[in-house]
Amino acid sequence: MARRRTLFIFLSVLGLFLVGTVVVLSSITYYLSIDPSAYLTTDEVPILEGHTRWNASEYGQQERIPRILHQTWRTETLPTRWKGISQQCRDMMPDYEYMLWTDDGSREFIAEHYPWFLDTFNNYKYAIQRADAIRYFVLHHYGGVYLDLDIGCIRPLDPLLAYPVILPKTIPVGVSNDLMFAEKGHPFLEQTIHNLVTFDHNWILNYPTVMFSTGPMFLSAQYGIYTSSHAGAQGAPVRILPKSLYGKNAKEGEAPDSFFTHFYGSSWHADDAAFIGFLGHWGKVLLWIGLVILIGGVVMMVIPGKQRRYTLRRIGGYDVLFPRWSSRTGQWHFHLPRSEASSQSESSPTSPTYTDGYDVERLPFDMRPVSPASTESSFAGDQLAGRSSPLTETFRRVRNRVAAFTNAIPDDVPRTPHRPRRHRFSRGYLFFLPAIFTTQSPDIEAGPESPVP
Repeated sequence: MARRRTLFIFLSVLGLFLVGTVVVLSSITYYLSIDPSAYLTTDEVPILEGHTRWNASEYGQQERIPRILHQTWRTETLPTRWKGISQQCRDMMPDYEYMLWTDDGSREFIAEHYPWFLDTFNNYKYAIQRADAIRYFVLHHYGGVYLDLDIGCIRPLDPLLAYPVILPKTIPVGVSNDLMFAEKGHPFLEQTIHNLVTFDHNWILNYPTVMFSTGPMFLSAQYGIYTSSHAGAQGAPVRILPKSLYGKNAKEGEAPDSFFTHFYGSSWHADDAAFIGFLGHWGKVLLWIGLVILIGGVVMMVIPGKQRRYTLRRIGGYDVLFPRWSSRTGQWHFHLPRSEASSQSESSPTSPTYTDGYDVERLPFDMRPVSPASTESSFAGDQLAGRSSPLTETFRRVRNRVAAFTNAIPDDVPRTPHRPRRHRFSRGYLFFLPAIFTTQSPDIEAGPESPVP
């Protein structure tokens, strides 16, 4: 019973975990889904060879995004690893204004233009949260293109400036904030900067705290809120840069028309990010394994196992003893295990003891029972000694001869072979004394009944 209860609790917890995981992932996938019509295509974005420049006005279009490149770092001195990548983009597009936002410069900018956000900005637990937040504010205030330091340029970004807001598609769901295009004062950025205060929660671990308060999951939630509230509205929608033009997480040859190359910095990631990455890679496999275990456990619970049997040897935790006839003494006896009879032998020193581990309690009568009727022989054959049929007597004599030849146990010791088995807790003994074995009244009492008060 205890094992089944433990199994039931385990399966319940596993089932709740699997259902909860599926519900959460399904909800995230649904609410962060991207309308296929929002993706930019190569038909909408001219793909030019080499470093050829492009001007929207020459093709009857308007550049909605100003030619400004924004990047962030702790100080004015970029690390050697990323300095060349950043410089390559600036050299490719020398007419773009370059703005590097340091920790001190970002704080001064917030204090001057968005003082209502300064306390939240200063109280962020992780520096990457301030680096995330400042990019939304500078795009809202100036407009332009934000690039992480680990993103390089393959071709000029001119054809992408004709759209008001462009966000890159990331995996497994949503959009990323490592690359963003936006015109000055766009309503999407207005919504984003004001919701930073609302989404400022501590999720205990580094990775989820950053992701959901200022990072890609936060931006993905803002995209979902904005698109759902502006569905069917007039004006240019927020456009999504697909993998073919973005290039991140693309295999070799999968994104030949990409504008960018990626060097995958992610210097702020901690051990929890590696764990979440492991779940992202093996999550489906683990869910399938959990489902198989759940189904197998339910099958084990449904299919009835080996039921507990109550036999004449053990009932309700009690060991059952039946009287046995001894031809040596001509009396009925109860044969007790030596461990249980040791206490009895002190009070009854006349009880005989045998060398095979059994003690004998003599019953207060010596009448040999009459053979049971034929209809009762199947029930009493093995459990009750003393059958007097010729077949039984012949079998007993043959058995005694074999026992004497092999130096086996005496005749009056129980004939049931002793098999070692695991110890089971016993609550005591039940002694069965069928009335047919005595000449006394069927109601055998230990003494006179005490008067009822």
